[in-house]
Amino acid sequence: MAKAINHKGTRRGSLGILRSIVGKLQSSLLSRGVKQGHFVVIATEGRKPKRFVVELGYLNNPEFLKLLKQAEEEFGFSHEGALAIPCRPDDLQRILEMRKL
Repeated sequence: MAKAINHKGTRRGSLGILRSIVGKLQSSLLSRGVKQGHFVVIATEGRKPKRFVVELGYLNNPEFLKLLKQAEEEFGFSHEGALAIPCRPDDLQRILEMRKL
C-alpha cells in the first residue's frame, strides 16, 4: 500500500492519514453545530455543490475512502473547514445510502 508524505516529509500509512483528517475535522470552526462523531464534506462536482454531514463510521467504507484519496490528491487536507470531495452529490448520496441497507 502506498504511503503518503506528511507535512514534515516523512511517510505515514492510511491510519495516520485518517487520524490527521479526523483531527482537522474535529477542530474545524465550520464543524460547530455538527453532532459529535460526524463531519462535513461538500460534493463539488455537478451544477451545484452539496453539503453532507457524514458519520465517522464511513471512514471504514472502501468507496468513501477512495473519494477521500481523490480529495487529497486534488485539494489536499491543509485547509480548515469542510472537506471538498471531487464527486457529484448524487454519487456521494448513493455511497452514504448503501451503508444504511
